[in-house]
Amino acid sequence: MVLNPTARRIIMEKKRMHGTWTVKRVCFGSLAVICLWVLVMGCAASATRPATDSATHQGSYTLVGIGPGDADLLTARALEAIRRADLVFCKSDIKEKLADYVTFQGKQVLDGYGVLFRYYGTDCAQLPEKQRTWHNRSCEQFHQQQDEFVAIVRQAVQAGKHVVLLSSGDPTIYGPDMWSIKALGDLDPAVVPGLSALNAANAALQAGLGEVIITAPFQRAGRMDTIAQLAVHERATMVIFMPRDMPELIARLGRAYPPDTHVAIVIQAGQFGRQQVVMGTVGDIGSRLGDKDITLSLVYVGKALANAQAPPARAASPSGRGRFYLVGMGPGDADLATLRATEVIKKADLIFASGKLQHRYAALLAGKKVLDGYGRLFPFYGKACAQVTPAERANERMSCEAYHQKQAEFEFLVRQAVAEGQTVAMLDSGDPLIYGPCAWSLTALRDLAIEVVPGLSCFNAANAALRAGVTEGRNSHSVLLASGWSVEEMAVHQSTMVIFTMRKEFKHFIDQLSKHYPADTPVAIVSSAGYAAKEKVLQGTLGGILHQLGPEKQPFEYLLYVGDFLADGGKVAH
Repeated sequence: MVLNPTARRIIMEKKRMHGTWTVKRVCFGSLAVICLWVLVMGCAASATRPATDSATHQGSYTLVGIGPGDADLLTARALEAIRRADLVFCKSDIKEKLADYVTFQGKQVLDGYGVLFRYYGTDCAQLPEKQRTWHNRSCEQFHQQQDEFVAIVRQAVQAGKHVVLLSSGDPTIYGPDMWSIKALGDLDPAVVPGLSALNAANAALQAGLGEVIITAPFQRAGRMDTIAQLAVHERATMVIFMPRDMPELIARLGRAYPPDTHVAIVIQAGQFGRQQVVMGTVGDIGSRLGDKDITLSLVYVGKALANAQAPPARAASPSGRGRFYLVGMGPGDADLATLRATEVIKKADLIFASGKLQHRYAALLAGKKVLDGYGRLFPFYGKACAQVTPAERANERMSCEAYHQKQAEFEFLVRQAVAEGQTVAMLDSGDPLIYGPCAWSLTALRDLAIEVVPGLSCFNAANAALRAGVTEGRNSHSVLLASGWSVEEMAVHQSTMVIFTMRKEFKHFIDQLSKHYPADTPVAIVSSAGYAAKEKVLQGTLGGILHQLGPEKQPFEYLLYVGDFLADGGKVAH
């Protein structure tokens, strides 16, 4: 590749520092309204870093997650970051995809700088000859282009310009661009969270998930997080990224799971007109898949898939009848909702939303019929009250009978509205299908026309706050999303673990983790992820975090991270 002349000059002066979118969606709603919403939400987006103006000439570098698939899966915060940028690094197809939502006129747009992570931080001379080339590019060529990118960004930031690199999906989950955050760490770079293919695929499956194991089909000697080792957790759903050799992967699943274990393959999640879901079991998924193109696919394995609805993408509603939407609104500030979510709110006739969400989205909900009190109704759903134990009853704020009554009331209201041709939306924080309290409604209303709008999880937002690739650990490529009830059994793998704490005592987690991880294992607490004004990150070690934290009581909205990916941002040069 020919170097940009400016970059070549800068590099000479400084020592080196150590799925294709083809179907264009038709936007529903007007571009003008979207722009107005982004303008309003821009205030929150700007709060993620100190305010700047032309007088200070303070530039910035931001890695922007743009989500998978369609352009309306972009968040308002991401759109605002692109809008205010002077220099944008992105592929030409991404620029075309976003054209309905943002103008690139007046911006410098550079292509050809994606997937440069390979060999970052590696001494090429120390590599065996057969390992010094990847996809017909040498280690030295990767280093040369990494240097060029860094030089261009530095020059622009020093000139007071705002620079963004657009990264598909969530850049912190098997993303190819996190190396740039390490390379430009002295510029105080930011990461704007984006929907992962995981979030979009969850919505396609319409299945509520509890514990989730995120992994890839790598095979490395001495690792404790192989597919076979992780398969022992029966309650967890395994989600496998990058299944390039599907027959070989299916064979590995066959050796790790009983043949009747549920499997789903989501192909091109989030891409209108191209998204597909193939359901089956470990024993028959190969024949069900046939010769389908598995490019950009995720493989799900686990019991939770038994409840997957997985309707045809954007199936039409029966004539004269409405539609029910379960809408993920993301965590934190309002600008972390996707453009698709805001459009559903605009067209909805009846909306169910908590008081907290009503306050957060007051401008969007103005003039709408909004009902509160129907959010956390999952307890005892589908269970006879006579089978509920006294201990189970004691853990809940209402009786089993009261929950059943409220569930029936909600179902009646939705069915009545849909029968009258109305659009009904249930708003839920975060990703509604990862520990989501409203996922039960998909089963209760499964005979209706239903669509799930994917949302950012607090996990995605907290990853961005950490500014580290959670799948880039030195000793593990897997991430375990655990609850307070599964920490100890999952800790045996010594993988990266993200604990959804759910009001459990903090010391309880540390004691359980300390049985399996060394005391010097890096840990981090991310509280209020996604809230620009109050998001906090506290990093330490497993052996010292209790002393470091002191008597401070953690808020409900916090995640606990454990893993060596936190040490210097993990290892990006695999």
